[in-house]
Amino acid sequence: MRHALARARVALARASARAPRARASVRRVVALAPPSNPRAHAQKCFLARAALAPSRALRPTARSRAMARATSSGARARDEAEAEDEEEDGMDDEFAESFYVGETECACDVMIIDEDEHEPRVVREENVDVRTLRREMEEDAMAVMTLLLTNEGKSKAVARARGTLPKSMSHCELSVALCSDEYIRSLNAGYREKDSATDVLSFPAESFGPMAVLGDVIVSVDTASAQAREVGHSLRDECRVLLVHGTLHLLGMDHEVSESEAEVMAAAEQEVLKALGWKVTGLTRRASGESTSDSSSTTLTTQRSVLVTDLDGTLLNENSVITPRVADALRRAMASGVEVVVATGKARPAAIKAAATQGLDGIIVGKNTPGVFLQGLEVYGRGGALVYEAKMPEDVTRDAFMMMDDVVHDGLALTAFCGDNCATLAPSVLLDELHHTYHEPASEIAGSVDEILSNNTVRKLLLMGPSKESIDGVRSIWEAAFRGRAEVTQAVADMLEILPLGNDKSKGVRAVLKSMDVNPMTDVVAIGDGENDAEMLRFVGCGVAMANATEKTKSGAAHVLDASNTQDGVAEAIDRFVL
Repeated sequence: MRHALARARVALARASARAPRARASVRRVVALAPPSNPRAHAQKCFLARAALAPSRALRPTARSRAMARATSSGARARDEAEAEDEEEDGMDDEFAESFYVGETECACDVMIIDEDEHEPRVVREENVDVRTLRREMEEDAMAVMTLLLTNEGKSKAVARARGTLPKSMSHCELSVALCSDEYIRSLNAGYREKDSATDVLSFPAESFGPMAVLGDVIVSVDTASAQAREVGHSLRDECRVLLVHGTLHLLGMDHEVSESEAEVMAAAEQEVLKALGWKVTGLTRRASGESTSDSSSTTLTTQRSVLVTDLDGTLLNENSVITPRVADALRRAMASGVEVVVATGKARPAAIKAAATQGLDGIIVGKNTPGVFLQGLEVYGRGGALVYEAKMPEDVTRDAFMMMDDVVHDGLALTAFCGDNCATLAPSVLLDELHHTYHEPASEIAGSVDEILSNNTVRKLLLMGPSKESIDGVRSIWEAAFRGRAEVTQAVADMLEILPLGNDKSKGVRAVLKSMDVNPMTDVVAIGDGENDAEMLRFVGCGVAMANATEKTKSGAAHVLDASNTQDGVAEAIDRFVL
């Protein structure tokens, strides 16, 4: 990668003029002409590289960062011999190693352009760990490069981009630089005569012989961080979007040429992002409908029109009520045009009763509002129209109540949720608590399972214990008993829920959003805490986990709050990601 990085240094050195710091309004990736003759420069660097030992040929990061620091402070760029000496003297553990895609040796280097060698200050926000971001971006760049070279998924758009590279390659290289608004503004002014910051610049190179040098993608972490907040996903996700967009520019795609080219690039972006499992919207598609001329800025649509929220452990505090602060945040969101959709394991009457604690019944949830209930087994669209329902197989219900007699379940209670009603075979103080504390319908005592089944449509079953440990102790038994016949999940620590096979809360959320004609990736913020919320948070573009969420839920969320349900976490989420 020596030649790509050396060329990047030349570009950065030529654009090192210090411009006044200013927040950018330009939010568009642009392809730039190479800063110098790429072929001549790359050949020169290739000869220098060839003289080096193989073990050192793909270790440029420390050297490059040091050069970038020197360049950004206005120092004269060192020549190759001086840079090599610096590498030997000051090499740290952060260097790019080569990897192979088939027979092609590849390298992806990510450097930090900072002014302070010991304490990088690329971004204004103190909570951004740039060094961690650098490591993450290196992984992501390797993933993008691997996909482009193998073209997994047989994407026509990606195949077109891949076709710009030599058919037979021994080496392929990509360089990424993380910088500030100030720095990228100097590049933008020097090469495009536009005195403003942007999110990312692409400096394409030329391939020669068996060497494929893709070029350099320069990312402003300042602007990326701001755009991540606007769109409602993580900084890493935003950098992934910019990386993919910028790399496709390096491969010759340009959304500014024509509408048809923009469509091709948008398709390629989405295909790459989807193939990599990155659930974000590509930049071209995200900015569709906006002007792409050089004389205007691209304005991103950031307003989230729908807020989907869980109840227990999320919207409700430890006393199963909505606090005044959370209620105020909900009212402000609705006043701005945001539609609230409750997605809960509760029955609809229970959800309405919980909302009534702050006078929000009939507002955020009621008989005429959209909502997802009973873990997605009853779904209502606008106007309260039923858009999806599922019921429990009778044999599962029979076997579940039989297990309460055949297996030791001391102190546990089982009840069947039948829409707006609950039914059980034996009274229990736990079921009384379910009614009084959690607002669920009172469990009616039936004489037999046949009586329950003949008078009701069972949606789900709930096993309740006096503690988390009591449920943990029997969970494996219930999972084994109903494996392949029903879903077993846990929304609350001391409760186990048995659902019809193939159903979960995310399926219900899909159904309600489809009925509302809402795009889950661009229009929705979803908030939850339990393992039953994990898929829901992954499904939408902005999934937010509470501080008290399970580790499974946090791992699938785009954001994790600092506040729990006892600390008005939903209010924090609304202020950060909705308003």
